[in-house]
Amino acid sequence: MTEPVAIPTAAKRVVFFEDRAEVTRTARATLTEGRQWVRLSGPTALLDDRTVQARVGGDRVKVLSARVVRRTRNVSAVEDSEAEKLYAAYQAAQRESTDIQTERQRLGRRTNYIRQVMQHWCSTLAQVPAPGEDSPPSDWATAWQKIVQRDDEYLEQDNEILDRLDEANERQRQAQLRVNEAGVTKTVFECFIEVQLDSSSMDEVDLEVKYRTPCALWRPEHMARLDQDSKNPHNGRIEWTTWGVAWQRTGEEWGDVEVAFSTARPAQVADAPEVSDDVLSKRKKTAEERKQIVVQMREETVKEAGSRAEAEMPGVDDGGKPLEFTPKGRYKLPGNGQPTRVEIGKRVLTAAVSRVLLPERAQTAYLKAVANWEGDSPILAGPLHLARGGAVVGRSRTKFVASGEKFDTGFGPEDGVRCKRAVSEDRETAKLTGSQTITRDVTLRLSNLGDAERELEITERIPVSEIEGLEVKLGSAEGWKLDQDGYLRRSVKLAPRAQLTLAFEYEIKAKSNVVLPF
Repeated sequence: MTEPVAIPTAAKRVVFFEDRAEVTRTARATLTEGRQWVRLSGPTALLDDRTVQARVGGDRVKVLSARVVRRTRNVSAVEDSEAEKLYAAYQAAQRESTDIQTERQRLGRRTNYIRQVMQHWCSTLAQVPAPGEDSPPSDWATAWQKIVQRDDEYLEQDNEILDRLDEANERQRQAQLRVNEAGVTKTVFECFIEVQLDSSSMDEVDLEVKYRTPCALWRPEHMARLDQDSKNPHNGRIEWTTWGVAWQRTGEEWGDVEVAFSTARPAQVADAPEVSDDVLSKRKKTAEERKQIVVQMREETVKEAGSRAEAEMPGVDDGGKPLEFTPKGRYKLPGNGQPTRVEIGKRVLTAAVSRVLLPERAQTAYLKAVANWEGDSPILAGPLHLARGGAVVGRSRTKFVASGEKFDTGFGPEDGVRCKRAVSEDRETAKLTGSQTITRDVTLRLSNLGDAERELEITERIPVSEIEGLEVKLGSAEGWKLDQDGYLRRSVKLAPRAQLTLAFEYEIKAKSNVVLPF
C-alpha cells in the first residue's frame, strides 16, 4: 500500500509550561469526498501521543480520529550528486599530489648528478700536477662556483616543492575525510500526525493540530532598576521588568510563532493524596533528664504574608493560582537549547529608599528600597538583576510577591559607611543557688568615610526565651527599640567624615538545672 504524502505544517503558537510546551501547528490540505487519512509532517518524535488534538475549519468536514506515526530511516549524509563532486575533488587533489612527487623525483635526479660532478671534480683535481697556461686557477674557481650555485638552486627548489607537497597532501586528506563522511549513513527519526477526516465534498481546508512535548520549559527572570530623587534621597522609583526565559531542545525550529508562558501544571495529578496515620508515643523521662533542662538555640525566620519555602514548590511558584503571560508580537525560538528571553511585563513603582546596617551580618551598609506591588499578577520567584540608574550593581533572587503586598529589595552596598562590632561577655554562677548569669555588652563603632551626611537604619538582635527557667532581659540600651521577636532597631545620622559609638547590653539568667548552649 502506498504511503500518503505528508503535508508540511508550520508552528503557529507555543505555550511554555514548567516542564513542557504545548505546540499548535497549522496546514492546508486538499480533500476528496468521503473518509480519508491526512498525514502531517513537522512534529517532534518526542511528543506525548495522549495530548494530540486535531481541528478543522468548516462545517462540511468532520474530524474522526488522530494518531501518531513514527519511523526511522537510514539516509546518506549528502546527496548522490554532491557525493560525486566530493569524489571528483578528492581525485583532483590526489593527482596534484602525484604530480608534485614526480616533479620532486626529477629534481632529485638532477641534484644527484650535480653531487656526482662535485665529487668527481674534487677527486680529479688532486691528481693534476700543476695548472697549465690554457687552464689558469681563476677558470677553475669560476667553474666551481657555477657548480655550487646550481646545487644551491636545486636545494631551494626542493624546499619549495616540499612546501607545495605538504599543502597538496593536506588538501588530499581533507578531501578524503569529506568523501568518508559522505559515505556514512545516519538514522533519521520522523514523526507524523495522521488525522482521519470525513468530507462531504472535495475542498481545501485548514487543519490545526495541538500536542504537548517535553524538552521545553520556561522560568521567570527580573530586572529592578532604582532611580533616587535628587532632592529627596528617601524617595525613589523602581522600574521592574520581567522576562520569560525559554529553552527548547525538541528538534523543532519554532520561527515566527506566538508565545505564551503558563504556570499551570497539566502533567501533575489533580487528586489530593491520601492521609496516613501519624502515630504519637510517649515515654517517661529518666532521672537524669528530670534533673536538667537542656536548652537548644536555633535560628527562627519571622513569617510574613506571602513568604514560602522554595524547596516546597520547585519550579515556577504562582501562589496556587495558574497564570498565563502572553506577550505581543511573534518570536523565533531556536532548538539549540540556548535561552531565549521574551519580555512579559514592565512596571514602575514608587519606593521608599533607606540605608540599612546589620552589624551582626556585615560591616557595610546596604541600600534598601521598599515598595508596594500593584497589579493583577504577582511577582514570580526567580533570579533578579539589580541596577542603579545605568549601572548594574549585582544579582539577587526575589521571592513570590502577591498582588498588593509590600516587599523590599536590596540594591548593593554603600561603601562610604563602615561598622566595627565588638562583643564582651561576663559569666557568673551563684555559689548557693547555682543560678547562671551571662551579661553581654555589644559595641558598634560607625564611620562615615564620605563627604555627605548619611542616615542609617541599624538592626541588631538578642535571644528570645521560650521556656521557664530562662530569662533574657535587655539592660542599658538608650535609643534602641525592642520588638517581640528580639530585634533592636534605631536610626542615626552620621555627619561627613564623622565617627559614632553605639552600645547596648542584655542579660541572660538561668536556673541551676538549665543547660545553656552558649
